[in-house]
Amino acid sequence: MFKIVFIIPLIVLTFTFSGCDSDSEGESRLETQGMLDDRDYQGVISKLAGANVKTDEESLALGAAYMGRAGLSLSDLVKVVSESGDDDNAFGAFISSIAEATKDSKSPLVDLTKATVSYDEVLDGVCSDNNLSDSQKDLCIFKGLTQVMGTATTMSYIAEDIGSVFDSKGDRIDSKLTASTCAMQYAIDSNTIGTDCSDITDNGTITFETGNSYKSIDVIVDNAEVFEYLISGESTVITKGYCTTESFQTRVDDESNLDHSFHVCPINEELNATELTTGAVLADALNNGVDSIGVAADDDMKEDIDEFKSEVLESSGKSPDETITEEDVVNYLNEQNQ
Repeated sequence: MFKIVFIIPLIVLTFTFSGCDSDSEGESRLETQGMLDDRDYQGVISKLAGANVKTDEESLALGAAYMGRAGLSLSDLVKVVSESGDDDNAFGAFISSIAEATKDSKSPLVDLTKATVSYDEVLDGVCSDNNLSDSQKDLCIFKGLTQVMGTATTMSYIAEDIGSVFDSKGDRIDSKLTASTCAMQYAIDSNTIGTDCSDITDNGTITFETGNSYKSIDVIVDNAEVFEYLISGESTVITKGYCTTESFQTRVDDESNLDHSFHVCPINEELNATELTTGAVLADALNNGVDSIGVAADDDMKEDIDEFKSEVLESSGKSPDETITEEDVVNYLNEQNQ
C-alpha cells in the first residue's frame, strides 16, 4: 500500500516580497501574506480570485487560500500526512484524516480543484520535465498532494467509512461504496452484470437551479438499502448531502425526515463550471496528481508511488505503465471493498 509518510518533505512555500516595483505593490503583498498567516482565506480569495491575479506569487497565494478554505493549510497537511504514516493502514488513515479535516467546509473538493488550477498557472506543465529546480519540485509535490487530497475527499463522499475499506484487518463490506461502484459502472456502460447490487431504478432527468440536468438513479443493495446517484454523461456526479432542485441553500446532511422534493445534492453550485464527476476526479488525481509527485520525488518515494499505481492497474489486469481509467478505479474500489 502507498506509504503516505514518504511522499512529502517539509515543503515551505513562501511568498517573497523583495524587489517590488512600488510601495503599494509591496504593501499589497504583505497584506496578502498577513491574511494567510491569520487564516483569513476568504479575504485572500475575495482579493485575488478572477482577473486580479497578476503574478506567480499571487497565484500561489490564491492556491494556498483555496486549500485553507477547503480545511487544510500547509501546516495542517504536513501534520495529517505525518500522523497517517504512523498507521499500519497509511492510505486509509490519510483518507479518514482528510475527510475529518474538511467535513465543516462548504465545498472542499471545489476549492481543492481551484487550488490545483492556481498551482498549474505557476507550473505551466513543468512537472513532466526531468530537470526541475528545488522550488519546482516542491511545488509539483504540493500540487500532486492537493489532487490526492481531492481523491480522499471524493472517496469520503462515496462510502460510509472509506478508512475501513482500506483496513486489511477489517471484514466489513461498505454498502454505500458497493452502491457507488455499481452506479459508476452503470454510468459507464449501463451494465450491472457481475456487481453486488440488487437493482438500479432510472428516475428520469432532474434539473437544479444552475440549469444543469442529470439522470437520477436509485441503487438498491441487498434488496434493502437504497442510494440515489446523479449521472452526467458517462460518470456519476459528486454529491454532498441533500437539497431541493430549487435552491442549494436547502442543502442538509441528514436524510431523515426529508420529503420527495429532496435529492442528493451536486457539490457544484456554479453555472457553467466544469462538472466534478467521481471517476474523472479519481482517475485524474491517480494519473496526474501521483505523477506530479513522482517526477519530483526521490527514489524511495517513486517506488511507493509506482507500487500504489500498480495496485490500481492490477485490479483490471493492466500493466503498471498504462493510464488509469474510470473503470480501473471501479475495479480497484470493488477489490478493496471485500
